[in-house]
Amino acid sequence: MRSVAIVFLLAVQPLFGQNLDRVKTDVAALTDSAMHGRGYVHGGTEKAAEYVADRFHEIGLQPVGDSYFQPFSFAVNVYEAPLLLKAGKRELVPGRDFIADPSTGISRGKFAVQWFDSSHFKGADPPALRKKRIPAVVMEGITDPETVSKFHTFKIAALDRGPVIQVVPEKLTWSVGQRRHKHAALEVRSEVFPRNTKKIKLDVAPEMREVEAANVIGMLPGRRSDSCLVITAHYDHLGRMGEALFPGASDNASGTATLLDLAAHFAESPPPFDLYFIAFAAEEAGLLGSRFFTEHPAVDMNEIRFLLNLDLMGSAATGITAVNGRAQKAEMARMAAINSEFDYVPKIRLRGNAPNSDHYFFAEAGVQAVFIYTEGHITAYHDVDDLADGLDWTNYEGLFMLLRTFIETF
Repeated sequence: MRSVAIVFLLAVQPLFGQNLDRVKTDVAALTDSAMHGRGYVHGGTEKAAEYVADRFHEIGLQPVGDSYFQPFSFAVNVYEAPLLLKAGKRELVPGRDFIADPSTGISRGKFAVQWFDSSHFKGADPPALRKKRIPAVVMEGITDPETVSKFHTFKIAALDRGPVIQVVPEKLTWSVGQRRHKHAALEVRSEVFPRNTKKIKLDVAPEMREVEAANVIGMLPGRRSDSCLVITAHYDHLGRMGEALFPGASDNASGTATLLDLAAHFAESPPPFDLYFIAFAAEEAGLLGSRFFTEHPAVDMNEIRFLLNLDLMGSAATGITAVNGRAQKAEMARMAAINSEFDYVPKIRLRGNAPNSDHYFFAEAGVQAVFIYTEGHITAYHDVDDLADGLDWTNYEGLFMLLRTFIETF
């Protein structure tokens, strides 16, 4: 009987509720340079949290407790001061030509370079680093477990003596760290760091800092309150690496904006159960916000019927993937039936669980939870090119309807 009711509900529903213009406005605001990448310098994460809370209030979500905020603190390696890397006479551009390892330490001064490549990590003995030299390691070919392990051992030992340069052929992908090496570790694109480079100049001075952040939580009463549904997305991103800005449009302004779009719809159309919206902080620092929530729940975890986590929502051109979907067979079968009836997205792919977004600690605690991400045309990820105008929003209307109907048919 349930499947018949679902089909009837779908048959009478027009395509309404989503507001792509409003979604784009939210993404533009969250990726504006004034947000400083929603990270841990210049108040970026605090400004983003305030923006999300203001939108919750505007939409009509109720705070849980005295405010929308669930504060917590943690240590993080931050890069407020400008970074300098000169290869010979050429000054390289932070974020485009090079990035700092998330756990980089402090290195300042002029250094002579000793070059290494994959051949140096294939023998029985570790490569020898000459005195008063720092290693520049060509990473191409260091891919198999043995050479990777030997390089890692070499790198850790070298970082006790001085900075380390990794010369990489692929795009630069930055992240956030919670610890720090003694000296600087940098990745540099091979095309801007030729093998004839003999000397470099560095000024890299990150700071370990205890920062305050907050999950942002809002609630809509449903037609029933004996249990609840939860929609989540993380609003934080990487912030700044010196002057380099990481806007984080796809990851995850897109998911935050989609969460707000769903909240606006359900504020006008009461959900079947109490519906909580949680925008998590510090996902990029290691799922810290969602872990804190599961350890200090503002919602009775035993009352959560299902949790839907949204991350990377900017282009569903080829479909969506549900991480932990293989463990949620009944609900994923229902989502597939909805999609089959109306072709909202081209494909729904199921994966096993992984600690790659904020659903993870809920699933580990026994909550039925999936992490949805879109698959399409976006290639920017954890880089300076993850911009608002890089999102094409292909199949957004169908994606919204799929998520909306999935929630409405619980």
